[in-house]
Amino acid sequence: MQWIHVGSVVLMIGGFFFFRAVLLPVAKRSSDPAALITSALRRFSGVVWTALLTILVSGLYNFITFFRAARAETAVDLVVSDYSLYIFVLGIKLFIVFLIFTLAIVLTFPYPVFDVYQKRPSPWLNLTVILGLIVIFLSAYLRRLG
Repeated sequence: MQWIHVGSVVLMIGGFFFFRAVLLPVAKRSSDPAALITSALRRFSGVVWTALLTILVSGLYNFITFFRAARAETAVDLVVSDYSLYIFVLGIKLFIVFLIFTLAIVLTFPYPVFDVYQKRPSPWLNLTVILGLIVIFLSAYLRRLG
């Protein structure tokens, strides 16, 4: 389950990075950049929505599994472990994940309100990639704490 979770995160963030670093510069050289960007975002939305669902399910599973194991360890050793730093970092990570999910929805959901963001996606893609890299870093840090 851990592999599915990490793979989905890397696929989604890597897709946003490809979109920003490769596709947008190429689209600016085409005859109709707005149409190409809109078309690519619509096509990419299937990947994003699948990754979001997979990340949500596998993340919930990992969350439950970790805290069950921590509770079982405490019951066996009768030593209370301090998970306050872990929970604090996890809270920051989950907040950033919420922001990434929001940006992913805004960039890929075909709704007229989001057209403003979808027609000029560069700053939002930059922010999504940066936040994604922060989440990957925090995840690696949490693995070391756990």
